[in-house]
Amino acid sequence: MTFRLVWTLVIQNFKTQRHIIIPFILVISTLFGIEFILLSLNMNTSLHKHSDVIPVFISIGNFFMCLFGLLFILYANRFIMRRRQKELAMNMILGMEKKHFRLMLFIEGIYQYIIIGCLSIIGGYLFGALTYMSLNRILGYTHVSLKKYPFDINAMRYTLLMLAIMMLFLFIVNNIKITFQSPIKLIQQQHPTEKQWSKPLLYILLIVGIITVVDSYMIALKDTLILVSLRNIFIALVLVTIGTYCLFISLSVLVIDWLQKIPSIYYRPKYFFTISGLRSRMNSNSIGLASLTMLCTFLIVTLGMSVATYRSVDQRANHLMPTQYRIELSGDVHHSTTSKHKVRQLENEIKRHADVDAFREYTSGSVAVTYKKGSFVKRDNENSPLDLNSVYLIVMNQKDYNTINHTHLRLKHNEMGILANHFMFQKLDNIKLMNQTFKTNQLKGDHFSFPVPGAVTLVTHNVNQQRQLIHYYQTTADINSYIAFNLKTKDTQSIDHIESQLMKQYDIQIDKKDELNKEMFDIYGGLIFVGTIVSLVLMIGTFTMMYYKNIAEGYEDRKNYRIMRQVGLEEERIKSVINDQVVIIFTLPIIVSMIHVLCASKMIYTLLGILDVNNIKLFLTTYIGVLVFVMIIYALMYVMTSRVYYRLIHR
Repeated sequence: MTFRLVWTLVIQNFKTQRHIIIPFILVISTLFGIEFILLSLNMNTSLHKHSDVIPVFISIGNFFMCLFGLLFILYANRFIMRRRQKELAMNMILGMEKKHFRLMLFIEGIYQYIIIGCLSIIGGYLFGALTYMSLNRILGYTHVSLKKYPFDINAMRYTLLMLAIMMLFLFIVNNIKITFQSPIKLIQQQHPTEKQWSKPLLYILLIVGIITVVDSYMIALKDTLILVSLRNIFIALVLVTIGTYCLFISLSVLVIDWLQKIPSIYYRPKYFFTISGLRSRMNSNSIGLASLTMLCTFLIVTLGMSVATYRSVDQRANHLMPTQYRIELSGDVHHSTTSKHKVRQLENEIKRHADVDAFREYTSGSVAVTYKKGSFVKRDNENSPLDLNSVYLIVMNQKDYNTINHTHLRLKHNEMGILANHFMFQKLDNIKLMNQTFKTNQLKGDHFSFPVPGAVTLVTHNVNQQRQLIHYYQTTADINSYIAFNLKTKDTQSIDHIESQLMKQYDIQIDKKDELNKEMFDIYGGLIFVGTIVSLVLMIGTFTMMYYKNIAEGYEDRKNYRIMRQVGLEEERIKSVINDQVVIIFTLPIIVSMIHVLCASKMIYTLLGILDVNNIKLFLTTYIGVLVFVMIIYALMYVMTSRVYYRLIHR
């Protein structure tokens, strides 16, 4: 066979299969365009100067992008090769050898590599500029210009190298499949027999599915500490995944069986053809629909967490440090004369160099305890590592709390002020501390605590009770003193100039709100960036699955469409039956995924507490908005992909 003939076959195949090949090229181009963007951002010197944290998050995002991207590409490649089985079988019967088909695949791989390479690099650079500016905006670097985002040759080289490796891998995989195939096997695989699940097995899967899904929902809805929630989310994820697949496989067949046994429903002209046709559809699509459901679930959860984090990024630094400066020094200013003298000297020194509004002095101590249903219990070993039930208590006294929050709190002797982000602590009416029961006074305000995930701030009646509580739980715990203040002027050079001198002279730690803000924006911005990348890749994967599933349905329904025409059904009835079946199939995943997200919302809210997202209104509005957005995107994907489906069945 001459090269010209092989090239002619390649061109002919592209024309006849363009509705399959073009989306394949576009999907890979988009994924490798994202890869180019991530590589160019990771190699950007401007970003490295601004932050050491962001490149780490970009690398994490790149890992997830490569992982999910490879899975979606393999799925699309598998679908394309299955559609080409008939073509390969016919050519082999007509005398084409397998080596000729391998040559065709190689030539196709070359032109696809060239097209994908050009699209991914050009598109990646153009959208990379937009991504670069957006990322800098999230991080608070509004002064950055596009001049600091040059075209990166190394990023292009790595992208093209990875693309070449991926295309070579697909070529090897496809060759292995061809090697062990014969024309008869290929034709048989083109028209596979419908796989029938036995009734006992279906009922077993149904029971397993119900147990695992209900169990996962119970885990997600349980009140737990943040560290426990981190562990439970993986357990719930495994259970809900198993349950989703089991329920789709079993219920998709059993529900139709049950409907067929109800004559008043099954034999009505409106439902008869829809129900009978759904059986074979659900039998062959149950696993794919379960996969689509989990994809939509991950997309909603990831996108929702990213948006919620972005919306709360401004309040995090304010919550941890409302004043411009905070000085930390060892010793209790309320009990130690030395500490009190040091504080006075320090304040006088600062006053000589800067115009300060007021000094707010307070003390605080932190101890690790074990939490058990309303009781804070002393740990068996103070020096042992923290376990899942460990909680940090940040202990203040009433006077200091009023000073820093400008309040007039008056606690009784048997009352304890409590300030926590976690709703599990917010609903406590009584707590047990030091083997005594205290009534709780739920407080709102800034507790000037360190960024410890899930920490609980306790406000005691007086200084003595504060010291007693801290040393009860940890005998070696220290109580530190803090000075918080703002400058009356915007110029901070007066403090910055003497900062290192003060730290060395008084052995103190000076925290600045601007620096904390930068650190928070770096961490939050990195998490938002990773979440956005993962959400985008999941969206691409969802579109890929929906598109190729619609094409598969279209090829299958061409035969069913002709049969219904031959038995005398009207055109409108045929369209109505097919449309009802397709709509049912493609609305199931988004409905089930919304139920999953609804049941997981409590656990998601708990986990967001790590990032200090503790505004329930913000959380609810975010997830409602994300659900509406994903539903609109899903509907648009369905409309776009269904057009190809209807073209196929009328061909």
